[in-house]
Amino acid sequence: MHKRLLTPLIASLLIAAPVACKDGGGGDASESASSTGGPTTSASATDPGTTTTGGVTPTTTVGDTTADPTTGEPTTTDPTTGEPTTGEPVGCQAPDDDGDEDADGVLNSADNCRCDANPNQLDFDGNTVGNVCDAPLLYKIADGVPPEFNRLETTATAKSTLSCNFPVNLIILGGDLQVKLDDLGSAQIYAAKMNFADTPELVCDLVLVKVKLRIEQFFADGDTPFAVGFPFVPADHAAGSIIGFTDKPHSILISGILNVTESSNEDLAMPGESPLEMVPGAFPMALASANTDGQVSMAFDDKDSIVFMQTTESGIEIKLTGLKGTLRLKK
Repeated sequence: MHKRLLTPLIASLLIAAPVACKDGGGGDASESASSTGGPTTSASATDPGTTTTGGVTPTTTVGDTTADPTTGEPTTTDPTTGEPTTGEPVGCQAPDDDGDEDADGVLNSADNCRCDANPNQLDFDGNTVGNVCDAPLLYKIADGVPPEFNRLETTATAKSTLSCNFPVNLIILGGDLQVKLDDLGSAQIYAAKMNFADTPELVCDLVLVKVKLRIEQFFADGDTPFAVGFPFVPADHAAGSIIGFTDKPHSILISGILNVTESSNEDLAMPGESPLEMVPGAFPMALASANTDGQVSMAFDDKDSIVFMQTTESGIEIKLTGLKGTLRLKK
């Protein structure tokens, strides 16, 4: 899938014609030039190649990008320094005509993505911009969604000399999931952010020490955007839905606080808060689906994958294993 996220647009050509002038006279450019005795010739739309007496080369503006007619190189301006830079033109410049800019067999005048080949013209969200050229579809969880809709069950292991296992229900309160689709039958997803509710107090009996703890301020950031894909059937796409299994676990970075609220043996397990800061982890593979009604879901049913594992400052090794439940979001 192409990484172009901007909607193609048709930019008109504007010819800019800077003219040399001397500072401090308050007169116009022609008066300043004539005071030096030199001829003045200004560039025009019909003669863009003409230069001025001062040796300034006129530039041609294409959309938000300026092209030097001498070298043909597109230039733009660095917003930080104000200095001109060289880069690709902004947006698609293909005219609305009978040409075929991307050679996909669809004329520009009918093509919903003129600069990137998309012979099937798939447009999942129906916004007249083909999947290949469209921005990613953005889905969110609103705070207050009933917990049974976004409860992910996992098993925690806490280890300090001895270990104990206990179930943990992760309730997702908010999130940002993005989906990109191509023109042939594959999609990529990116779980950019997931915010979880604090867990209730959890009890871990390590035989030698009984610990009560909570996982607080828990959230996951997506690591690499759109690295996880899932295939879909074009016929399903045409019917308004796509569904498929993700091809790999979704890499995430976990942050939060492991708060040991009570310990029967403080020599073995000290009470207090231990931060979890950008700990590598992963959502396991899932069944992903989306529909044109603006809903997307990821169904997890995995009991073995390690979501994350970390040893806290208080010496407790905490591990979450497996994930089961369905994550539902809306546009």
